[in-house]
Amino acid sequence: MKEKSWNVTYPNGVIKYIDMFRKKYFQYPVFDKVVSKYIDSNSIIQCKKICSLGSGTGRHEVELAKLGYEVIGLERNEESLEIANKYIKQNNVNVQLHKCDFLKEDELDNVMAIVGKVDAVVLLLIPISISDYKKAAINMHKWINNGGVFIVDNFGYEDYINPNELKITSNCEVASDDDSYSLRINYYEYMNNIVNWDAIYLFYDEFGKLVMSRDHDILDIIPETQVNEILNLNTTKYKTLNSYRVNECTKYICPPYLYEYIIGWLKSDEEDF
Repeated sequence: MKEKSWNVTYPNGVIKYIDMFRKKYFQYPVFDKVVSKYIDSNSIIQCKKICSLGSGTGRHEVELAKLGYEVIGLERNEESLEIANKYIKQNNVNVQLHKCDFLKEDELDNVMAIVGKVDAVVLLLIPISISDYKKAAINMHKWINNGGVFIVDNFGYEDYINPNELKITSNCEVASDDDSYSLRINYYEYMNNIVNWDAIYLFYDEFGKLVMSRDHDILDIIPETQVNEILNLNTTKYKTLNSYRVNECTKYICPPYLYEYIIGWLKSDEEDF
């Protein structure tokens, strides 16, 4: 059976409001220091240049740049790129953005031929499938300097959740900025290491009209103890590193019943050692 690939898209006009909730709940300065420490602890070269896949509205990228890295962001969504460019300019940091779908190898290679090789690649908080995690690692392998790392974050179930039994939960949240606000209603359906996450956004558009918009994500849960078995990356090209459970951030970093952990792979072409 062909492995699945989730179609990750966002409704037009809703990225601004999604970003409000990211800003409110996600502790970027704390989390990205954890990512930086993980990179520096596990790479065998000095990592100065990072490529961020699916860079979105630029929040991880700005924090990593503040930590001293040269950051390259690849993002295919134009609305996200527009918001990210403004945010990067406001913070006056060294981040370069490129419009690129990192799952399309030819498109990725064209951009990376301009960027050049990097010391580390990060793939953070992107709701893609296991199949696409593998594709991203394979596509980026030739663009990582030997001794560098490929880093992702994953979700795992808390111990008291049985993934084989359907579990449903929902909640309601509000976020705002200087000139607007949004109500978000979340509905989560857990079953068989898959979380279907529907988020309904209510907000006033630029014409003062009340708008309702749905964002649907599929989270492919990868149990921390089964990463090698599930992702099954080529061990002659990547060496699996130890995982790290993120405890530095509050529980609001991820959906209910889940915890977040970081795991990476060392770029290790055997013939180069």
